[in-house]
Amino acid sequence: MSVLVIGATGALGRLLLPELQKRGLGAADITAAGRNQQVLDALAADGYRTVRVDLDDADQIRGAVARHDQVVLISGKDPHRLQQHRAVVDAARAAEVEHFFYTSGVRADDPSFALGADHKATEDAIKESGLRYTILRNGWYIENYIQAMQGAAKTGVFTAAVGDGRVAPAGRRDFAEALAAVVTTDGHEDKNYSLTGDTDYTYADLADAMAKVLGKPVQYQPVSAEQYQAILTGAGLDEGTAGFLAALDVNMGAGIMAYAGDDLTRHIGHRTMSLVEGLSQ
Repeated sequence: MSVLVIGATGALGRLLLPELQKRGLGAADITAAGRNQQVLDALAADGYRTVRVDLDDADQIRGAVARHDQVVLISGKDPHRLQQHRAVVDAARAAEVEHFFYTSGVRADDPSFALGADHKATEDAIKESGLRYTILRNGWYIENYIQAMQGAAKTGVFTAAVGDGRVAPAGRRDFAEALAAVVTTDGHEDKNYSLTGDTDYTYADLADAMAKVLGKPVQYQPVSAEQYQAILTGAGLDEGTAGFLAALDVNMGAGIMAYAGDDLTRHIGHRTMSLVEGLSQ
């Protein structure tokens, strides 16, 4: 088996590679693809095959995909990522890849969730390609709250516009384990999995976890979306970014990242990471 991991130099990709090895793949059977040459050099020193890929360059994508049985596409962050994702799907189809894996977003088909639109369009492109696929709809990372915790360390306040909404985040390592399990086992052809942590938490619960990590009190302060946007612009963010983050909080409050079933726990074979553990990384 030869596996190409596109996005291997990112946070999730770097966790995925050793998990693939734990499940029996040799480093020489794994090609790590990404843009960060420094990380690629370190991975090459660990025995992985590596290739630098610019996802805006169709020729580079085709060259990277060629001669691989399986392709793992870890979703990108560029504003035009949908175009990049489609280019990878096209290259995989042309190369007659045996199995295509994609890390999507939980509830990507919810039209109210703007962040999911690119994911849903990528899923559609994969399904229309005729490739054998597995789509893993990842939920929220606990690590996404670390920056907010750093702010709370100074102010003692964790501010958000989610009201009493609940989220079921898990650690990146949990998602990496699940992806590795699916890549290295049978029975996942043409399936979608919704991956969330095994527990729903309120933002008050998150504040309590932050307090335990910091060793000092942290209080959750709910605000309206308009107030939150004003706070963000006051901190120096542009109106567009602040508006996007405020709208994301509204989605969170509506449960877009709440518990979506036990797929993640089943794939990894244990409970997902606790808030304190995830925030301590």
